[in-house]
Amino acid sequence: MSQLSPAAIKLKQYQTDSNSLEQHYLKFLYEDFKSITTGAEKYRLAQHLAFAGDQLLAEYYLKNSYDSMLAEGYKDVRRYLDTMGKLQLQDARSWILNRAASEKIVLFNENSAQLQQRAFFYSLLEDFYKLGYRYLSLYWLSPMVNPITRPVDKYLGYQVADPLAAEIVRQAKNLGFTLISYGDSTITKRTANVQDAVHASKLAALFQQDTSARVLVLDEQAHISEKPIGDFTPMATVFYRISGINPFTIDQTELCGGSSFEYGRYFYDELIKRAPIEEVSIAVRNKLPVSLLENDQYDLQLIFPATKAVRNRADYLSLSGNRKETAIQPSHRELFLVQAYYEEETRKIPYTNLIPADQTYLTDRDGYYWLFLKPGKYKMVYRDIHYNILSEKDWKVD
Repeated sequence: MSQLSPAAIKLKQYQTDSNSLEQHYLKFLYEDFKSITTGAEKYRLAQHLAFAGDQLLAEYYLKNSYDSMLAEGYKDVRRYLDTMGKLQLQDARSWILNRAASEKIVLFNENSAQLQQRAFFYSLLEDFYKLGYRYLSLYWLSPMVNPITRPVDKYLGYQVADPLAAEIVRQAKNLGFTLISYGDSTITKRTANVQDAVHASKLAALFQQDTSARVLVLDEQAHISEKPIGDFTPMATVFYRISGINPFTIDQTELCGGSSFEYGRYFYDELIKRAPIEEVSIAVRNKLPVSLLENDQYDLQLIFPATKAVRNRADYLSLSGNRKETAIQPSHRELFLVQAYYEEETRKIPYTNLIPADQTYLTDRDGYYWLFLKPGKYKMVYRDIHYNILSEKDWKVD
């Protein structure tokens, strides 16, 4: 998906007001589109596109954020896949839950620009709660506030402003998880090693306080690696050293659309040409899970199905069927962005701090905006490209 939608073109051409101090979903995009040359700039744009509801374009920029390999690297991928033989796959969900039943702590990672991973993690929350997991550590949660008592708003942490991240927090609170913020607000030296060591100590202390604790963790990329990476000692590695508890680590970031590095991106794109993936899966050999990328840093490596477009949006936004496709008819000539906020939350928190259940600036071929929403009551907010509110409407999804 290299061609920009008409809406994305408008964002790219938008002239920003340097005097405006308000931070909002579209302002990030106004600024990011101004320079998308480096890999870091493309990654940042991908992240903010996903936040704003354009996950398909986000995946495109994520894929293009890596430097190319030498030609031999691409040949090596094709050679490996051509000689791999028949790929044996198993449903990842059942494998994870079967093993998690006898574990004390389970660590997932994610790439914050590829939200398919968040959607899968969301789908597992209730199952983990039924298994007896009562603590949930999310790396997005700021140590500056109490995530247990704080309502779901942008003060919980920068990443929580993503609607899918906020859905995870809401679901966790509704189920009864005790939320654990990342790190410690008193840290003065914020290097990766220091922050990971602090959070590992925090999790280890939890098991000392509650010997029957079962903990579910979502962290970023290699922070759940069970082995040091150069001079970096990941959180999971430190946790094992100081607690003696071997965590069950699950990689979500390498075999998915966009991956997290160029070799993985190309490997995945070539893999799904040869063996279409229909559900989140693991590769097995002799009934044991294996990493197709031969990555020994994690216990399990997931393989995601390719993202499909539904109503010009990512199919995984349905959250495994928990949310319904909801058509929003354009009601203003200047309409650009449609947001659905939970009606109950709007009675307590101003829009500037609220996180929508879903939002998009994309229309489908029928000219309608399509949101993915759970049954319930919403306040539909219609905004122009300047992020001004044009109107509001009460909405109910049956």
